[in-house]
Amino acid sequence: MIDLALVVREGQHIGRVFSIPQGQKKTIGRAPECDIRLPDQGVSRRHCTIENLGHKLQVVDLESANGSYVNGELVARASLGPGDQLAVGPTVLECRSRRSERAPGETTLSISEDKTGTTTVVRKVIDTHFPGMEALKEAEGLDEMQRAQRNLATAYEVSKLLSSARDMDSLFKGVIDSVFTTLNADRAAILLREQGGAAGDDGDSALSIVAARSRDREETLDEIEVSRTVVKEVLDHGVSSLSRDATADERYREGESIIQQKIRSVMCAPVLTEESVQGVMGVLYADSRSLTGAFSESDLELLALIGNQAGVAIHRAQLIAQLERFFFDTIRAIVATIDAKDGYTHRHSERVAAFAVKIAGELGVDEETIQVVQLSGLLHDVGKVGVPESILNKPGKLTPEEFEEIKKHPVHGVNILGHIQSPRFTAVLPGVRNHHEKWDGSGYPDGLAGNEIPFLGRLLAVADVLDALSSDRSYRRGLGFDRTVEIIQEDAGSHFDPQVAAAAAKLHERGELEVPADWIEPGPDSKEAETTGDFGVIGKVDTVGN
Repeated sequence: MIDLALVVREGQHIGRVFSIPQGQKKTIGRAPECDIRLPDQGVSRRHCTIENLGHKLQVVDLESANGSYVNGELVARASLGPGDQLAVGPTVLECRSRRSERAPGETTLSISEDKTGTTTVVRKVIDTHFPGMEALKEAEGLDEMQRAQRNLATAYEVSKLLSSARDMDSLFKGVIDSVFTTLNADRAAILLREQGGAAGDDGDSALSIVAARSRDREETLDEIEVSRTVVKEVLDHGVSSLSRDATADERYREGESIIQQKIRSVMCAPVLTEESVQGVMGVLYADSRSLTGAFSESDLELLALIGNQAGVAIHRAQLIAQLERFFFDTIRAIVATIDAKDGYTHRHSERVAAFAVKIAGELGVDEETIQVVQLSGLLHDVGKVGVPESILNKPGKLTPEEFEEIKKHPVHGVNILGHIQSPRFTAVLPGVRNHHEKWDGSGYPDGLAGNEIPFLGRLLAVADVLDALSSDRSYRRGLGFDRTVEIIQEDAGSHFDPQVAAAAAKLHERGELEVPADWIEPGPDSKEAETTGDFGVIGKVDTVGN
């Protein structure tokens, strides 16, 4: 059985591969329901059909507006063999035999040798699918079989390594580790387009180095010289590039560090998100100082494979990060609405979340729990929506009955968030409910004491009071962080968890506790209390409702 494929040679989808298995017929056109969709001007909604007859492809024009052309000739029906080209509007597709290709991830190869003796290899990457068992089935000869097996093993290991990454930093580290594990490289770097950058941008001007390291881990890589010419070639055409002798390669002569750092061999491969030039999001770079172990074409193939896997993983991580930002932006918008109900606590919840995250970091909390801390801090006062505004905005002293209404807001918050069936929101409930508990058991709503109080409650209790006492009010200036931290230290063991209070004090000593000044603004209302407050009387500061 021979599987034939159409490879886009010209048009906006250069490099994309459309496989057409034997016996199958596919429709080419602009309509969404077409098997091969080309959303280009000049392509009819249902332009033509293409069928694999076993040894050739048969194209039948469907009375398209601009016609179908095979090797430059207008046709109503025609056959295509390997090497023949079909033009559909501005898109030119070339017929290829999948069996005739040397290996997955590789098509055209050009090797040039100049009079200096340097050899440059440029390989066009157009098929970036995972090199699975079909690669072994199509391999011809022992060498090709061994290479296919190595590629398969490398793809599996890289995929496993990258799938375990929990954040972008660990993902970048995984990519660099894969380069050093697989190749005899001395240095490696990842260069990515800035968010929003796309193919066609000005060369490498929109690129930034997001990760770089040397094998010995001792060298500091503040800068890394990468040929602008090579980078532009990789970005614009989706090619992988190998220079066996970079010191003699004209493309690298602009960088003096190539000679100074004794770099001998250099490779660059695209970091891809899809099988087209439009999917090139950056460059994976590797170099070697070895005089005897210059990179080979096989090494280039492996670097391209790692670039493919890295592109998918990085793109996925970026999408997750975007969703995460959208999620927290939505929460912040909701919280801002709630805070606006109580005029004097403008941005209070954001500041509490920021304090809580800093203190949690000082306590050695893991990154996953840090996210819960942040969300819990943002939502800790969501129950205020259940408290009458006449009480929240009362300028004078609260009556005992009004204070009892205020004390209900943690339970209101749990009742509100409890309707959201998500582990993410379930995790924050202890902080929402118990951030007004006290270490000695005199807090509310449950009167818990010591370690009976959930960690989030103990953490937010300190963060909450940090903001309540340090930020300005319309009737008085904030106490300042020095005095605020002193008060928390004085009340450690009675009102506050001693460990959490100590962590806040350590951060303050290092000058790392404060939030940006523009986050702390006076509100329009006054809530001065002389006898009643969340912690009784602390100077003339009432922390009720914070």
